[in-house]
Amino acid sequence: MKKLILTMMVAMISLTSFAQFGGGGQRREFKPEDQATRRADQIKEAAKISDEQYKKVYDLYLKQAQEQQARMKEAQEKGERPQFNREEMQKQQEATNAALKEILTAEQFAAYEKAQQERRQRMGQGGGGFGGGGGFGGGRPRGQGGQRPQGQNM
Repeated sequence: MKKLILTMMVAMISLTSFAQFGGGGQRREFKPEDQATRRADQIKEAAKISDEQYKKVYDLYLKQAQEQQARMKEAQEKGERPQFNREEMQKQQEATNAALKEILTAEQFAAYEKAQQERRQRMGQGGGGFGGGGGFGGGRPRGQGGQRPQGQNM
């Protein structure tokens, strides 16, 4: 009987720690270098950039990814979930676009924007993004600002 109780206690403790720590470590570790490489590769494919431009784009995205990781780590240390402010993210994107305009030619930047637009459309149709459900917008077409039409309260 003691063995049964002891076994049950160990199982409960194991399940509790399993649930608290993200399901047994199945979360991927966020590596700024990987994110910067992935994003720079996307631009290289879309805009056909040179090696010199690639290095500048990679450095830009690496800096952003490192800053994001620092914000996330800071929130974790405080025991909070990272907060993502829509306006702040939009300003970040505008700053990124301004920096990319300095690195890319006008034709390359146009190709990059076209690829971004196509990606947004795929995400809006459930073809990618977070959870496969259309990215942050939950599958709503861009420009509706996440607001529900009148009379559709949940």
